[in-house]
Amino acid sequence: MNFSKVIFLSLCILLFQFCTNKNEVEVEQNIHKIEISKEFLLDDENGFQIEALDTIDLERPGNPPLTFIQDIAFSKDYIFLVDNKKGLLKFDYEGNFIQTIGKKGEGPDEYNVVTTIYVDEKRNRILLAVWDKMVVNSYDMEGNFIASSKKLAGQPISFYKEDSTILVIQESLDSKEKDGKSISISSMEPTTLEFKTQENPLYSFTSKFNRFYNFLNVFGKVNQEHLFYMPRVLFAGLVDQKDTIYRMKEDHLVPGYQLDFTDFGKSDTLRIEFTEINDGHASILLLYKKDSYHLMLDLAHNTPKFSYKLPFKGVSLEGFPKHLNADTYYRIIRNEDAQEEENPKIVMSSLTKGTN
Repeated sequence: MNFSKVIFLSLCILLFQFCTNKNEVEVEQNIHKIEISKEFLLDDENGFQIEALDTIDLERPGNPPLTFIQDIAFSKDYIFLVDNKKGLLKFDYEGNFIQTIGKKGEGPDEYNVVTTIYVDEKRNRILLAVWDKMVVNSYDMEGNFIASSKKLAGQPISFYKEDSTILVIQESLDSKEKDGKSISISSMEPTTLEFKTQENPLYSFTSKFNRFYNFLNVFGKVNQEHLFYMPRVLFAGLVDQKDTIYRMKEDHLVPGYQLDFTDFGKSDTLRIEFTEINDGHASILLLYKKDSYHLMLDLAHNTPKFSYKLPFKGVSLEGFPKHLNADTYYRIIRNEDAQEEENPKIVMSSLTKGTN
């Protein structure tokens, strides 16, 4: 090999290494890191304020007894509530029961296990994710059944509005529990229930977490970027006290935010039990030493916003504040001291960071 060829090959190798390192740097720079210290998580004086705005009492004469409320959707005049045993129920804002939509069973407009709902008043549609039958049912706002979608590739667990379509997040059936479960995401037209990407899903994701249906609002938007969160770990807790929020890049997901929980001991177990992304923030239900914390992250500025300990032990998805609009959140509150079982209240509250 002559000298000129050696020089040429050396330059090619150097150029390849430069490009590889440059790409690694670019990928690293595109990952936003948010540090949540142990001191911040446990600090009750970090400026958090909560103020009750309104209460809707569902304990009314003639109302059916409610068990566990899986999901709620709000329209201008009505509240649509998914109860684990009663199915899809419609209430007014005084808390009065209006009607049951659909019914339990195996018929075309029937269901057994429902994970989430989506209400589109402009299109006069209610979409129901029927987990056990692997379909999406649609109804009008008066509760009349319209249609069922074709059978999905997986069990639907969440909806997300993307422009004029709806993304349907599904838990795949062919996953082996020891290897984790996979998630597929398809695009659906909400009026016709036709899937644009059923054969080839838009995205796929694998997780060893085996309770996906807790994570209803796994998509969100920050700075014109669509974000996606799904737990990747078992109930043992976070690996190395870290977790990841992903962002969409063309037709796949790439790491967008790395959450670093710092100053915790190796024996400290942290578990994220619920996450929703709205208005540039990630609202997280975090379990630490059997205590539950509401952790709010400001994704637009890559910083934790506030944290406070919730007034219950363990996990209570009903009692965790979920986003309604702007700075308004809703919670399901039950009277644990009642001698007889009572229906819960829906409490609207504002969650803001004060100026101490």
